[in-house]
Amino acid sequence: MNTTTKPEWGVHAPNPIQNFAIKQSNKNPKSLFGTSCRKLLLNGFNDPLDVEFWGVRFRLYPGDNLCEKRALLSRVNFDVQERQILLERLHEDFRFIDVGANVGLYSLFVAANAGKQARVLAIEPQPIIKQRLKFNLAVNPNCNITHVDCAVADKKGMAKMSISTSNRGASGFSLRSGDKPDEIFEVQTFSLVEILSTHDMLGADAMKIDIEGAEDQVLPVFFETTNKADLPKLLIIERNPDWNVDCIELAKSCGYKQVLQAHMNIVLELV
Repeated sequence: MNTTTKPEWGVHAPNPIQNFAIKQSNKNPKSLFGTSCRKLLLNGFNDPLDVEFWGVRFRLYPGDNLCEKRALLSRVNFDVQERQILLERLHEDFRFIDVGANVGLYSLFVAANAGKQARVLAIEPQPIIKQRLKFNLAVNPNCNITHVDCAVADKKGMAKMSISTSNRGASGFSLRSGDKPDEIFEVQTFSLVEILSTHDMLGADAMKIDIEGAEDQVLPVFFETTNKADLPKLLIIERNPDWNVDCIELAKSCGYKQVLQAHMNIVLELV
């Protein structure tokens, strides 16, 4: 079930055994007991679960998306340093860009903590994932988030995206695993500067970009065509060793300094 409106949030609330497994997994994510709880919960389980954390309602599908599984079962370790940096910089008019928003974890975290006047742009084109995102946005009406249904590339056009049904969050223009895609769909693309100009998000306070290795197709053109004053003040980016262009070094050459190296992400700040 991937509809944005039915059934209503709460219908898929965890039962007592699932609640126990979720709590213990989050309490002891690296322990043998925590691992056993995760296996207990996920073994043969493909249905969604309606949960609330970070002051946000979510419907999560942990069976086919690593991002959703992490948020449900090990959120004590879910980008803790990155989220803390964002919290330290939030203000009531905060503007945040979420490129590759997935089901909205970053977008909803920022919007819920910054307040109603904050504006968030959630860019996500995957057919099933964007339906999950739209549902999560719909059940959190106090969060001011705009969903942009397109992919980000170096220019406006059409492109083919590859889907991995075992981990939908790893889908992109090509699968980083090198495996044959389970599905392929065509998507509208725009350059990042086009999207930000359209939605009045140039010079935003922060941007998270996680587009499964395609950052080196997007960021060089963005930095080349965007004035420094129009760049996001904070940049959170997942490092990829397979880039043809090192986007971290490129950002530094454009005026950013590195302020954090987390497990997967690099955080840079414009100086």
